[in-house]
Amino acid sequence: MHTKIVDLKEYSSKEVGLLVQAVLTEFIAIFAIISLLIKEFLPEFYLIIAMTMFTMAYNNIKFYKKKYMTPLYIVLGAFVVVTTILEYVF
Repeated sequence: MHTKIVDLKEYSSKEVGLLVQAVLTEFIAIFAIISLLIKEFLPEFYLIIAMTMFTMAYNNIKFYKKKYMTPLYIVLGAFVVVTTILEYVF
């Protein structure tokens, strides 16, 4: 009797990071259109941009192995978060 053992493919964090980046990019397009029509959605739009920047920084290190753009993405994401909080909370 010939039995073949099949290995199950496990998803790595690289693939999940790319999926999160793709979903956040789609949310950016959706919230960009919504925030043009309804101005109350601007803080959510900015926070989705910040989350995308942090996800891009994560994917740069883990997937693309390019570390020179990672600090720029982190700084831009932090800048968007800080300016959004200062503009809409205080």
